[in-house]
Amino acid sequence: MNEFRMLGTLEIFDGHNWKAVEAPKIRTVLAVLLTANGRVVSLARLIDELWYNGPQQKRDQRNLVQQYVMKLRRRLGDRNHSVLVTKAPGYCLNFEPAQLDARRFEELHAEGQELFAAGVYERAFNVLGDALDLWRGAPLEGVPASPTVLAEAERLEEARLAAAEMRIDASHHNGGYAATLAELRTLRDANPLREGLWMKEMIALRECGRRADALEVYQRARRTLREELGLEPSVDLRDLQQRILVGFHG
Repeated sequence: MNEFRMLGTLEIFDGHNWKAVEAPKIRTVLAVLLTANGRVVSLARLIDELWYNGPQQKRDQRNLVQQYVMKLRRRLGDRNHSVLVTKAPGYCLNFEPAQLDARRFEELHAEGQELFAAGVYERAFNVLGDALDLWRGAPLEGVPASPTVLAEAERLEEARLAAAEMRIDASHHNGGYAATLAELRTLRDANPLREGLWMKEMIALRECGRRADALEVYQRARRTLREELGLEPSVDLRDLQQRILVGFHG
């Protein structure tokens, strides 16, 4: 049974080894079919995805899609067409959620959210850690840009950031402020316009007794928002700065 990975380079497990899909067009076909979660993807949509940046003659496109599907079937060892199924008006890929790392991530993320909402912070921290451990790089890394690929990569990246933030919050609920500082800096550097990350870093520093450093982080956040967006910090961020200035921990 094949397994698939899309949280990083697109790869297929053939029962023995993980192998990347070399041909760019075949990567796109596989990515679009995986993103469809077993639903049929029409031939017309595959054409739109594959030639997003440069159409060819319609006849050539239809024939080429059929060739890409045939080559992908060979790559999957799908001799009887039971995995990559031809079904009007196009194709669908039969797989279970457990066979795809992105779906496993989403299931663990959802479980972590439920645990967090129930106040089971230590367990939430561990489950969210398991979810984030599935990531090996940027989602669908190396797959040519297409409407589906771009949208799915953005959606998954946002989910990863949300899971990472919630895991930090779970750690903070258990007093693990110092342990999150390095991760917070990395996340904040990668997402400098996300005010919530600046706030979490300020809170962590305050709780570690580093009030001056927390206030310096606020000034950096303010400069960044002014330079990048031409905006002042939000009310929440300004209020947090004021609470730190007066030594209030609420």
